[in-house]
Amino acid sequence: MRLAVILSVALAYVGTVVGAGFASGQEIWQFFSRFGSPGMMGIIISSGVFSIVGAIALEKGRQGITDFGHLLSNVYSPNMARMGEGMTDVFLLLGLIVVIAGGGSTLSNFHVNPWIGKIFTLAIILYVGYWGVDGITKANGVIVPYLILITLLTSVLSPLPSSLALDAREPGAWLLSAVLYVSYNLFTAVMVLLGLGSKLHSSREAWYAATLGGVILGLLLTLEHHVLVGLSHVNDLPMLTVAYRINTHLGIFYALSLWLALLTTGIGIVFVLRERYGKRYLVGLWIVLAFTQWSFQALVKNLYPVMGSLAIMLWLPLFVSSRGADNRH
Repeated sequence: MRLAVILSVALAYVGTVVGAGFASGQEIWQFFSRFGSPGMMGIIISSGVFSIVGAIALEKGRQGITDFGHLLSNVYSPNMARMGEGMTDVFLLLGLIVVIAGGGSTLSNFHVNPWIGKIFTLAIILYVGYWGVDGITKANGVIVPYLILITLLTSVLSPLPSSLALDAREPGAWLLSAVLYVSYNLFTAVMVLLGLGSKLHSSREAWYAATLGGVILGLLLTLEHHVLVGLSHVNDLPMLTVAYRINTHLGIFYALSLWLALLTTGIGIVFVLRERYGKRYLVGLWIVLAFTQWSFQALVKNLYPVMGSLAIMLWLPLFVSSRGADNRH
């Protein structure tokens, strides 16, 4: 068994999910922590689903189904499949807008002009994404361990939460919220995993890589949840605010990790677009800069739940498609 390959794929999986709203704390607050202690149940369920669906996606990719459009065509009618592909393009571009907006906001903490920060963030993402599988695995192999370390430090050093109470006005809402969270994040991750599946030699490797990725994601979710449930006020970048309150130097390192985490999601998006349209079209992605003027918090709060609801139809074919590998060989 090739442990190095399994680890690299697992970290690339984590990096694709951990990004814009995740590292900032906004995603975790909106989908889990605002429900109090039941949010932890949502995290446990999410971690399990990430492992299972991730393994299926890697196995499909290992069998040769690297084209997401082909996967959709096995389940939906030609018109529905084309609509689904159009939706994926829109979602990917919206996700990239969130990443670039967050990058500009984060780098402003280093006294960088927000627009310069956005331009620099997009330039790095396009450069790494241009190199395909090698780019995404090497970048996440460095960024994700750093993110785990800095999130762990922030969680351990933050004050204990004062209370973990269920919001009685929303019984059961935590479960729906967890489903939407997984659905949205699997949207991009599934397409990345289909491409990464070619690096694996067996179903066992696929399951090990996906399970490890799910466990790491569950750990990061839990660490951030521990911090966020104790906050009386949640701003645009709550985890960064907490880190700065603990120690200025920790805040600086967390700001760097937040920016790096944003890069990983952006790299995953560009990787998918590169695989679909080719490297030469990536230059057209500079147009997303024109749509990054909205608040980062508003983008996460308003776009993510809607995208999560619609994205369910895009990753469900993993469970019902059976002709993909046969049609490719």
